[in-house]
Amino acid sequence: MNTFSTTIRRVRLGLAMFASVFLWGSAGTARAGSTLWYNGDFNGVAQLANEQVTPATYNSVYDDFIVPTGQIWNINQVFSNNEMTTTVTQAYWEVRSGVSSGVAGTLLDSGTGAATQTPTGRSGPLGNEYTVAVTGLNVTLSAGTYFLTVNPLDSAPNSSFITTTSGMNAVGMPPGNDDNSFFNSTIFSTNYEQASDFVGFPADFSMGVSGLSQSVPEPTTLLLGLIGALTGFGCAWCRRRPRVR
Repeated sequence: MNTFSTTIRRVRLGLAMFASVFLWGSAGTARAGSTLWYNGDFNGVAQLANEQVTPATYNSVYDDFIVPTGQIWNINQVFSNNEMTTTVTQAYWEVRSGVSSGVAGTLLDSGTGAATQTPTGRSGPLGNEYTVAVTGLNVTLSAGTYFLTVNPLDSAPNSSFITTTSGMNAVGMPPGNDDNSFFNSTIFSTNYEQASDFVGFPADFSMGVSGLSQSVPEPTTLLLGLIGALTGFGCAWCRRRPRVR
């Protein structure tokens, strides 16, 4: 066998060992259908208008969520809990980064999709509360802080009101306790203003995201992969090296 063919075989063996060690180190990290973040149940305190009547007529409430360090998430569902006096079949959603007072940040993904409207069993002065959820999304997010809004599509303004939360039954970070929410509305002529200015106290809102998570390989995993590759090269070299009598 010529030198070129021998080298190719060594490389293939080394890469195969690298792949096996790398996959061993990262296997089992995917979780299907998990909730990345749920800000918590309605605390019975307040509500804020949250809906889209037309693309140019809307009330949008944004709240922040965190993808932890070392994780990548593929978001396939977003939802918000709203007191409502109407039935909806669609909702508009956005995921942004970098939102702050008076600053829209960067729109990462958005869309209008078919929505389910499921009663939570809770209610308030503005109607029964429903979870309005949009599924079938395909949004990939790496570690960082993001902002979500999910607006039911209404036929008239002020028919849907997202509920406040103090973090009861929350999942992920932050758990309904950081007062980092914003209100953007053409109906009330606001531009990403602090939501607390409209409800009169520090406010967080009942909404969430779900999807599939994948851990990012740790440096030790990459090191094991490199060791595997070098071991493969070494084994291949030893097997091919002629013996001296």
